[in-house]
Amino acid sequence: MQSLNLAALESFYIGGRSRQVQHKIFGLETQVTGAMYVQRMVPQKRCFPIPIVFLHGGMHSGVTWETTPDGREGWQTLFVRAGFETLVIDQAWRGRSAPDLTGLNPFANGAEPVGPAFTCGLEMGERFARGGGRFPLAESLCYGAQLWPDFGVPGAIAAGTPGRSDPRALEPLLQLIDMLGEVVLITHSQGGHLGWMATLSRPHQVKAIASIEPAQTCPGLDDPLFPNIPVRLIWGDNLPSRGSTLSLLDVEQARMLSQRFANISLDYLPESGIHDNGHMLMMEDNNDVLAARVADWLLSTPVN
Repeated sequence: MQSLNLAALESFYIGGRSRQVQHKIFGLETQVTGAMYVQRMVPQKRCFPIPIVFLHGGMHSGVTWETTPDGREGWQTLFVRAGFETLVIDQAWRGRSAPDLTGLNPFANGAEPVGPAFTCGLEMGERFARGGGRFPLAESLCYGAQLWPDFGVPGAIAAGTPGRSDPRALEPLLQLIDMLGEVVLITHSQGGHLGWMATLSRPHQVKAIASIEPAQTCPGLDDPLFPNIPVRLIWGDNLPSRGSTLSLLDVEQARMLSQRFANISLDYLPESGIHDNGHMLMMEDNNDVLAARVADWLLSTPVN
């Protein structure tokens, strides 16, 4: 990997709340729960005035955007090289945004219930590759190691909305948006819903969204209160004809939205001659081409 010329590199936490926990060994403790981890990179030479916030999908963390399982550059640094300020988050209760597991501590009283978590394994990479041959399946152990228990998925499935994000992820994201003032969101899968919710909550501060295979597009993007900002919906191929999420029905829904709203556009990669991509566009063997495609869209789109 070539060196990066950075004006700033930092990581920090935002949001969360404190609560009192009685510990049998240490006594009364003030613990923090629900905070969100953020990693920020600012290039020496910027070509775009608004920070880019990357939102990962279900069972993943910000590692999604950092480095591919086979060691190539991820979208985080590819966008920095292109002149964008980037902020990669771990959604609350995921990854470096540690979940509240006090309920598993036999020495603590007054613990919050942990609740069930959805887990998955190496086969998820095969499912997401969708037979296209672009996902680095030879490094499936490296991919599987980054998969996290997701405490939001069981409730979403029970509600009949498997693409819904964990409600606890929204508040710290809104605090980050307020801190930055204005943002562009690049979302993936389950993170798509989180992006819609954040935009509805901060309609004057989210200036554009590029959504990579959102697991839930509507309700969300079709809300009458959704602001008139540029939205790009990006899909790979080899999708099943039907499914509760991630199917050709989602592509057709995106197409109908793009025909209905001038600010919404569909980038269905097979229609542009880009074939064999699955769900994890930022990890596949043409991830640099796809990152440049999104960057070019942002640079050519009026973002006010």
